[in-house]
Amino acid sequence: MGFNRPEAKRLAKAAMRNTNPNPMLVTLVFVLLTTGVSYLVGLVLTNPIYDALYTAYLYLLDGAYDPMFIFKSLLSPGMVAVYMLVSLLLNVYFWVMNFGYASYALRMARGEQPGYRRLFDGFAALGRAILVSLLTSIFLSLWGLLFMVPYMVVMILAALLGSMGLMMLAILLLIGGMVMMVIFSYRYRLATYFLLDHPEMGALESITQSKQAMKGWKGELFILDWSFFGWLLLVALVELVGIGLGTLFSPALGTLLGTVAAGAFSLWLNPYMNGTEANFYDWVTHGSLSYRENNGPGGYQSPYGNNTPEL
Repeated sequence: MGFNRPEAKRLAKAAMRNTNPNPMLVTLVFVLLTTGVSYLVGLVLTNPIYDALYTAYLYLLDGAYDPMFIFKSLLSPGMVAVYMLVSLLLNVYFWVMNFGYASYALRMARGEQPGYRRLFDGFAALGRAILVSLLTSIFLSLWGLLFMVPYMVVMILAALLGSMGLMMLAILLLIGGMVMMVIFSYRYRLATYFLLDHPEMGALESITQSKQAMKGWKGELFILDWSFFGWLLLVALVELVGIGLGTLFSPALGTLLGTVAAGAFSLWLNPYMNGTEANFYDWVTHGSLSYRENNGPGGYQSPYGNNTPEL
């Protein structure tokens, strides 16, 4: 029997309704700890390259300055190094927090009553949480490089020879490469879940297990992702309506209202989507939807030996 997408979604929503604390509140905390932190860092540390280019542009409006002199004068190597280091640390922090949210979503989907502290599960498995995201990024980058090299070669030849045929071939190679990148990314989608279920497993092994588990299931997960497109479109429309209404008073108010409206809607959508993906993982690896199985007549029995709600 194949994966029952509507049932997986229904059970994800049922798990959300019966989870305490409310998944929307947990998601709000997660957003504050990720997007909120990123916003605060952005207030303190801006991109020095962008700042230098923008300032140079303002000076060049007078036409009395040498562009390279302005750029070199404004751009400090030390500031660039600090910005790159902070960006790297922030990216690693996001990897760890996303690991924690995946842990929360998986346990929520299984009816385990996870609490806020599950958001920090990535710090308890810090090395593996970082390594699985790092290796996945490296593998995808290498696959991307494999497809980009032929594209760049054909593009250069097309420019040198002025050939429209080669230009069309380059475009086809680019599209084909993008499609293959999406396909390859689906191979690694379950790696984090394998780490969560198997603490003894290493990051590379979890990626290998994900690749094995996803054989024959990539298309199903792709369809599952696209089944949320309507909800994502609705979030975008809510944001646009909020911006439109707020702009009647001021552009700043419009941006704020649109962001708040879309963000509030996303607090419900994010656990719904992640819970459904967790159900997909359980189906692919265990052949069952855990929330339905764990909430039958016999009551729920956690594989982690804890049936009580967490803080």
